[in-house]
Amino acid sequence: MTRLSWISGCLAFALLALGGCERSADDDSESRLRMAFVTDDGASLVPDDGREKAAARAMHIGLTTLEPSGRVVPSLALSWRVSDDGLTYVFKLREAYWADGRRLTSGDVVAVIRRIVSPGSANPLRDELMMIKNAALIAANRRPARMLGVTDPRPDTVVVTLAKPEPALLQLLADPAAAIVRAGKSPPASGAFAKADEPEDAAGTLLLVKNSTYYAADTVSLAGAELSRLEAESAIRRFSAGELDIVSGGRLAGLRAARSSDSRALRLEPTWGLYFYLARTSAGPLADVRVRRALAMSFDRAAILSRLFGVAGLQASYSALPPTLPDAYAGSAGDWAGWTPDARESEAVRLLAEAGYTFDQPLTLSVAIPHGREHADLLAAISNSWAAIGVRVKAYARGPLSHRRAIEKGDFELAVVERIARAPIADTFLQPFTCAVRLGGYCNPAVDQLLADAATEDDPGTRIQLQRRANRIISEDAPLIAVLSPIRWSLVSPRVTGWENNVAGAHPLSGLALTGTNKE
Repeated sequence: MTRLSWISGCLAFALLALGGCERSADDDSESRLRMAFVTDDGASLVPDDGREKAAARAMHIGLTTLEPSGRVVPSLALSWRVSDDGLTYVFKLREAYWADGRRLTSGDVVAVIRRIVSPGSANPLRDELMMIKNAALIAANRRPARMLGVTDPRPDTVVVTLAKPEPALLQLLADPAAAIVRAGKSPPASGAFAKADEPEDAAGTLLLVKNSTYYAADTVSLAGAELSRLEAESAIRRFSAGELDIVSGGRLAGLRAARSSDSRALRLEPTWGLYFYLARTSAGPLADVRVRRALAMSFDRAAILSRLFGVAGLQASYSALPPTLPDAYAGSAGDWAGWTPDARESEAVRLLAEAGYTFDQPLTLSVAIPHGREHADLLAAISNSWAAIGVRVKAYARGPLSHRRAIEKGDFELAVVERIARAPIADTFLQPFTCAVRLGGYCNPAVDQLLADAATEDDPGTRIQLQRRANRIISEDAPLIAVLSPIRWSLVSPRVTGWENNVAGAHPLSGLALTGTNKE
């Protein structure tokens, strides 16, 4: 879009100085999408707000973005070149404007990435962008921000220099957390939508309206959107009553209810994720590796998942690396993962006996789980298998804040944790088990050394082998009991077009449209 065409979309140039083109909610509610996001249940160690992610993706553009299929495509960066060694990315920027009329430039991109990796930054992408040259030193306050490997040689050119190759960089830059957002309390929109003038209603519904200054505004079908947060069962009821067009962001909680509500509307997507029981290895019975190994090997994951959920694509997991990562990481779990159920149960009984636990002197464990029928039923099914080796379980269900606090304070023996990555990066799952993090109290210097070697290894194949070896050690030490790779569930009305299932879970509002009326 040219400067002239952008101005012609406004009623008067003077309005630019007052904050951009005047916008209000569209009077035609039939072209406004009604979308609810399932609230965070606390299983993730970091709060996960699907509504805020969707709103950020809708209102602010990044260098790259994800199309409805989940594929990385240009956004602010019209094109890019990558050097043969994978260490230099040169991005050519398109002409794009914020709603107040100011053009986005390469300097804005540099400022945002510096902010992401700065000391004390709470941006969720901070740790995942440490492959940028000098990012780790800047984050540790050992180098000034100007030394970051992100430069702006021209107003329309950004150069990113990496310390090591990262094939997932473009995927990470498409995340809403990497959007080019101006600093300040209420930054102007640059994306397909902007906040409506009306405040959120009593139910906390966020209203978005189409942004006429967006560089591709002519391709956007929706006039606006109503975004809300709801617990899974409430969202399912409202969808069934025709009050919502989409329910998105469901994981384990609510899965069975979603399956039974409307099979035609149900959408299931894999994730780069892991659902596991974290062991407190620093004290108590689970400080003994024999006990942890016995618990990890003694239940049939695939059979339990099939019996409880019966969902194709809900994959069993046996190690710190989920099965949805690239095939090069497959097969790095402990040897027991390939044994028969009887062989695993016999070995588990032997290990527990060595540790001093028998059927006459059973082990009793407390397990912290989030609220939700699915979490409770899954633990109950696994507990039946543990009972067969002489282990008893007491479950404690907590709300999101209390569950996270219990893990942070070490107030658990086993605790449900769910981790879903933004890109298929092994370090997302391995780094929490380094001595620097000590998740659950676990620390093994051999793991640290392998991951440190992987971090400095230029050859991708060798780096993967080092990560596989680290995963094998973690699997044998069993500081976590992997259970499954989560799937996302959504309910999508037949009125909605443009939705495509994808492992990234990307469903940009700019790619969706509505047909018919919400009474149909």
